Amino acid sequence: MDKLKTQFGNQANIYSKYRRPYPPELYALYFSLLPQSDKIILDLACGSGNSTKPLANRDTKVFACDIDPLMIKQAQKEIEGKKLDIHYSVAEAEHLPYESDHFDGVSVGTAFHWFVNDIAIAEIKRVLKSGGLFFTFWTMTVKDIRKENEQVSDVFRSYNFPKISPELRDPEHISTFLKEYGFQNVSIVRLPIVHNATIEDRINLEKTNASYGLLLSEADKNEFLERLRRALTASLGNKPHFVIEEEIQICYGFKN
Repeated sequence: MDKLKTQFGNQANIYSKYRRPYPPELYALYFSLLPQSDKIILDLACGSGNSTKPLANRDTKVFACDIDPLMIKQAQKEIEGKKLDIHYSVAEAEHLPYESDHFDGVSVGTAFHWFVNDIAIAEIKRVLKSGGLFFTFWTMTVKDIRKENEQVSDVFRSYNFPKISPELRDPEHISTFLKEYGFQNVSIVRLPIVHNATIEDRINLEKTNASYGLLLSEADKNEFLERLRRALTASLGNKPHFVIEEEIQICYGFKN
């Protein structure tokens, strides 16, 4: 797992293309918790910038960083020619290259599970201003095709991809973690979302999986995708698309 978290850049273009954007309601909540003007914010573990771009053009000065230089290169490429004032850097959560007491808010989108540890949370607190907001969120599928359909489940079981510990994506666990490190007014919010997905949408999403990109040979990738396509086709039947029920799970708190 430690190796996987540093290797997403090999899939930077695919990641940027096929990961779904976060809903506007998420950013509305985030900005409602921040000062109303002259905000300085950091998007930590920003990847290819999908979570960062909606932060710009809101009376904010936006910084963003990721451990993988290829992800940062992709993020910078995507804002070329656009009026988005975003300052990207290569950095890991445990060693942030920013001044202490600098940010009004630090956000982490679908990445905090990689660095729920003492050093990273101490760094996050260090760069936050007094009263600054830490805001982490991730997407969880309520009805998961991979688990609920036996044929699809068989495909994933046969490859035995490594899995992130469930508690690292458990809002109650993250809430307790933040409280233990002195964050105040810690809260949990859940935003339900529903969208349609075709078989190709589902396949392309799996291409963004770190295990697919790093642990499979080219031959194994082709085999995996073909097996997955057959299983998804059988699961979908005569329906035009899958109805995907998801939830954006949010946990936030304020530096004391």
